[in-house]
Amino acid sequence: MTPIFKLLANGKDVTKSINLNSSKIEFNDEAGVVSDDISLTIEGTFKKPKYEDELKLWIGTKEKGLFYCGLFMVQSSKNNNDTSIDITATAADFSKSLKRKRNLSYESVSIKQIVQKVATRHKLEVVSDFEDINIDHIEQTSESDLHFLKRIAKDYNALFAVKNNKIVFKKKMKNAKKSENLPRYTLIKDEFSGVSIENTNKTLYSSCKAVWRDTKDNKQHSITVGSGEPVKIIKDSFENVADAKIKAEATLQKANAGTKSGSINSYGFELYAGGILDLQGTAQDDGEYDIISSHHTLDSSGWNMSVEIEN
Repeated sequence: MTPIFKLLANGKDVTKSINLNSSKIEFNDEAGVVSDDISLTIEGTFKKPKYEDELKLWIGTKEKGLFYCGLFMVQSSKNNNDTSIDITATAADFSKSLKRKRNLSYESVSIKQIVQKVATRHKLEVVSDFEDINIDHIEQTSESDLHFLKRIAKDYNALFAVKNNKIVFKKKMKNAKKSENLPRYTLIKDEFSGVSIENTNKTLYSSCKAVWRDTKDNKQHSITVGSGEPVKIIKDSFENVADAKIKAEATLQKANAGTKSGSINSYGFELYAGGILDLQGTAQDDGEYDIISSHHTLDSSGWNMSVEIEN
């Protein structure tokens, strides 16, 4: 495969002015709310960008085409003896407005509707499959939109990210297995150059019991999802039985995740953090893994990547 790229600086295509044989492009893609970033080392004559200049990056191969990495804002740039320039830039979607504290109430809405309200405030699009989970009442008290959505994502075991002018808020699990709505990729033995998977020593729970006190009858209530020992117990002010059940299911999913984690080195291909990687051909670590992050490098040796995963 022959690596290629495309770079726009403030809307101007500067691809032809960069010689990939003597330069280096790196792209870090994160699954959560950590901002993605890129770093460039460019040999030759290239105008040094200014702070918060916009960069758009695509990487790929001649044989399969390009995929979009995102819109980034320049954070730093420096000359190296007038022979090269080092540039770092972070994803542009983490604006100050997303981190501004707010005081709001939400009544009788689905989680997707909450995400849509937040997205509308920041002129972002929404990718979500939480239209079937409703919340009777939730408060956002002296809390930023970023922290508020992060809190909901934790309660309901959601994949939450803000990137490429979109808020992504999707289910990690559906019908007791990894959601089919997440991007999926396959790697077989001949396609990766190195793999390191570690088994973690953690308790696997067979069930989760949610316990709460109802203020109307002043009695303690509980509901259990799953069956058998050991039991993970959570206590909270749940809205109702349905809310307790959903959060117990999410807690059980999170508690039993991450029994295996590790990294894979491979040639580069289109892959996004937050998706599912189906690993095939290992001695004993085949299976589906969550993609936590990926690091892509394009230079004179080609397009290579390392991927952090956990099950």
